[in-house]
Amino acid sequence: MTLGSDLRGRTSADAAFQLALSGVKQHAHIFEAIIKIGTHELTRTGGRSSFKSKYILQMVEKFAASGVVTVSMFELYDKAGECLERKGFPDGELIASLRNGSFGLHSDRPLLWLWRFSARQKKIALADSSKTCNWVDVSWNDYFADTAKGLVVDIGCGLGVSLLNLSAASSQPKHVGVMESTDLANMNMKWDEFNYVGVDLNSKLINYAQGVISRRDEACQKRVEFVCCPALELLSYLKSYPGKIELLTINFPSPFRLHTVNGLNLNGNSQLPQSYKDGFMITDEMAIQIAHILHKSMGVLVFQTKCEDVAVYTKNLLLGTGSLECVPCIVPVLDVNERYYDNGGSAPKRVQEWLKCNLDTERAEGECWSSIPLMPLFGRPETEVSCEFQNTVVHQCLFRSIH
Repeated sequence: MTLGSDLRGRTSADAAFQLALSGVKQHAHIFEAIIKIGTHELTRTGGRSSFKSKYILQMVEKFAASGVVTVSMFELYDKAGECLERKGFPDGELIASLRNGSFGLHSDRPLLWLWRFSARQKKIALADSSKTCNWVDVSWNDYFADTAKGLVVDIGCGLGVSLLNLSAASSQPKHVGVMESTDLANMNMKWDEFNYVGVDLNSKLINYAQGVISRRDEACQKRVEFVCCPALELLSYLKSYPGKIELLTINFPSPFRLHTVNGLNLNGNSQLPQSYKDGFMITDEMAIQIAHILHKSMGVLVFQTKCEDVAVYTKNLLLGTGSLECVPCIVPVLDVNERYYDNGGSAPKRVQEWLKCNLDTERAEGECWSSIPLMPLFGRPETEVSCEFQNTVVHQCLFRSIH
């Protein structure tokens, strides 16, 4: 590559983003070269009136979404911030984050690019998982340098950005997160001291996460692992983990299709599971496995979804094991209808249809349901960020074992 002659304008950022999404592992020198080209192009064209602010934003967003964290990347951010400042870009907070090095994969704008990508992916059915999964049952010592560390597990992790950012928590500027206002803050979660494992059926999404980790330092690589296999296989394997299972998370599982009271399937996404008994990730067996793990480890489970009927069903499924309970939230949901009205003026169509068929149904409100994020700001999955931008209500619940 020669600076500026191969990847002009915004194309360097496009190249880095596409390489990351394609699951390119290691080869940090390639990304480093592309980043330097991007900085060169910002220096060459960033001050021109024809090179609009939105082009600069797209560059830094895509570079950040590629998950590279190097000195050269921070230099690119600083140059982008300088260009935006000279153009009179009105978002001073964003410019400051670019110039002080607090912008990155955890930021809203890069996560929205990743959400757009993940939302377009075809749902992988469990029956088809053998065609995509490549996980090999190996010793935990092959994954982690220190298996005595506590373990954080993301079930259905998708692109893995929640774990990617949580595992880098020690390098996050203090003003990036709001751990003090989250329920997990009261549990003294030491994110920089944990091991992490994410599991998903979609190999394309797992490849992205594995690629990002492969370009981090060796110490981080020996603390974070992503595997492509059915969730039940990993949950079964967790029983042999030497350390404590600190946290399980299930973030926005694909919802099952909504049914009317007479059982007819309502119109909706044909890729979604047919019902809660046919294709939905959280099965009776999974609930039992989770209950067993939390009972043994004294850890907790964070669950969140944007579908209220899925939220209520999953909560009752987990409580139905007889060995789990909800942790009372710091700021509970007092009136879920009020949340809908505050966010968009009315409940989503799915909720309205659900309530028509279930007039006296339980709602996602009360001390079990949190009205503020349960996870720290820098640990949000991309879907949660998209919900914030679209004013979509998120239903969140925290579970622990009954002792």
